[in-house]
Amino acid sequence: MSSTHQAEKEQLIKQLHLLSQDKSTPSLTLICKHPSHQHCVLCGSHPVLGLKLNFYSDHIQQVFAYFKSSIHQQGYEGILHGGFLSALLDSSMCQALFNQEIEGVTGDMNIRFLHEVNVNSEILMVGRVISSRHPLHKVEAELYVNGILMAKSNARFMTKGFGRKE
Repeated sequence: MSSTHQAEKEQLIKQLHLLSQDKSTPSLTLICKHPSHQHCVLCGSHPVLGLKLNFYSDHIQQVFAYFKSSIHQQGYEGILHGGFLSALLDSSMCQALFNQEIEGVTGDMNIRFLHEVNVNSEILMVGRVISSRHPLHKVEAELYVNGILMAKSNARFMTKGFGRKE
């Protein structure tokens, strides 16, 4: 693991400790970048202006990422744009599917914004698959800042390419 990944993992563990009474160090595994997502503006490794988010999984198949926001994602002055937060939630759910070797596209997505998220916040992203029955996959995601739930989402993803006519 590179020193960058190690530092990122340590930040992630610090954020996870804010959510749990259990202060043991969780076992997290770096999720390999999915080949079909190399150009994704959030998690891809190729976009010049992309975030290049790295996701990690735990023993129960939840996925996590750490992200430090900036003024470049703001909507109202000093507050992150809701569409940007929506994209973080969507990315977390997509990575949860990748972690189970499923390629899916968002069918529908419900979002609850619970608090404004300030620019320069350190955000913990969490995603998990709730149920999976081909071609439909139900997933959830949450965004936390300092251990406080800021936004949450549930969605239905469809297996990529399902229903496509040749």
